[in-house]
Amino acid sequence: MSFEQDRRSIYERRRNILYLVANYLSTMGLHQTRQALVDETNLTSEYEVCDNIDLDTIYQDFCSYFLLKFGKQPRIVKRTESIGPLPTAHRKLSGARRKPPLPAGPKPDGKDPLNSITSVGDEMQALRITAANPAEHLEGHTSPAVPYANPKLLVRLQDHFTSEWKDLAEEVCRDLIRRDLRQRWSSIKGLAGPIKVLKESVIAPLEHPELFVGLAQPWRCVLLHGAPGTGKTLLARTLCSETRESVTFFSTTASTLISKWRGESEKLIRVLYEVAKFYAPSIIFIDEFDSLASRRDTIREHEASKRFKNEFLSLIDGLESAANETAAPTAHDRDRVFLLASTNLPWELDPAFLRRFERKILVDLPTADGRKELIEHLLPTVTAWPEQEIQQLVKLSEGWTGDEVRLACKEASMMLLRNRINERRSNTNRAADQEELQYSMLRKAFEQLRPGCVELAQKHRDWNQRYGTQLLD
Repeated sequence: MSFEQDRRSIYERRRNILYLVANYLSTMGLHQTRQALVDETNLTSEYEVCDNIDLDTIYQDFCSYFLLKFGKQPRIVKRTESIGPLPTAHRKLSGARRKPPLPAGPKPDGKDPLNSITSVGDEMQALRITAANPAEHLEGHTSPAVPYANPKLLVRLQDHFTSEWKDLAEEVCRDLIRRDLRQRWSSIKGLAGPIKVLKESVIAPLEHPELFVGLAQPWRCVLLHGAPGTGKTLLARTLCSETRESVTFFSTTASTLISKWRGESEKLIRVLYEVAKFYAPSIIFIDEFDSLASRRDTIREHEASKRFKNEFLSLIDGLESAANETAAPTAHDRDRVFLLASTNLPWELDPAFLRRFERKILVDLPTADGRKELIEHLLPTVTAWPEQEIQQLVKLSEGWTGDEVRLACKEASMMLLRNRINERRSNTNRAADQEELQYSMLRKAFEQLRPGCVELAQKHRDWNQRYGTQLLD
């Protein structure tokens, strides 16, 4: 039995490595190389790499483990006596499929680097050249389109940063989100105002950069505040999904930026902004922003925390940003960094940080129409119910957050699931109408929950009246 388990573990390990390599090649834009790997190894779409793992993360974790155990960086590659491209392997795999040879075409003229790709190294070099001006090289190219943000990620950090800052830059890049989080604007109900601000701040400048000139520069800093469960993080996830082809998205937390070593927190926040500028246009999203930007005038405030906040403030609104606002618009004005933050406690933020946020948007509890849209979106079967029953559910959910409405709809679905499980265990056939969600089940699920953020939501409204941004229709 142990021998069979060893064979299975070896097979799973080798299979996982192949999927990791294929995913890495796809991320790097090496589509032809990935296709050759898929053809030779017979990889199928039955499996895919999980969202929280990739080859870069595995490599960085191994280097950290090796450094902690042996006190030095591991050696992965070593120099050889030969110079030139790697030799081509001619060994034929048994049972492996081979790609047909490419049709002969005209020889490259040497003018366009994308037309002279002869090896993986040439393909990498061409993608780095594409990163400098992606619109010029990708337009009209017949090969599979490379996403706008991906070629810029191919440029190695050590080509831009010194060795002193390279490790910090690699640590910051762990917060890069490269995958599609599969969220769309159409799935968000009752938050038309915040969605309008985010589109105006990020998407519209990318689509019409010639309009955002002079004083009409795009918003650089937006703060989302509201009670827990109103959809602040969901808005950020959706913005990441909707702009993944054209914007680099950093989802940063306090665990990344705060270090126990003296002076390293200030370096990390500066490196974060430098990397974001390097991969611009970029979005830096910081959830629970109050953990990083609380008031500096309290007695318990540590000197190291004050230094970090002062550095953060200078980066948000420094001399370089002021110069860009008054200077004539150039092509580099589109290479900007957008700061998006969310908090449940905006009154705990330092006034200097509040002044930097050009828009302070309240993400309030959903209205009656918003709750109705959310219920119909989560449970499409209720659209066929009488309007009176739906309005009763909307009335029961008065003062609820969007997440509380979701939990009530989930509880109703779980009730239906429990009934089906009991039917299978008892081997009895119920009526056909029990296979669908009933109004009594959904009403019972709504009656089980109670709103938990009514007082906090009112406190956010009062604060928004004094310091927030009033959205106009």
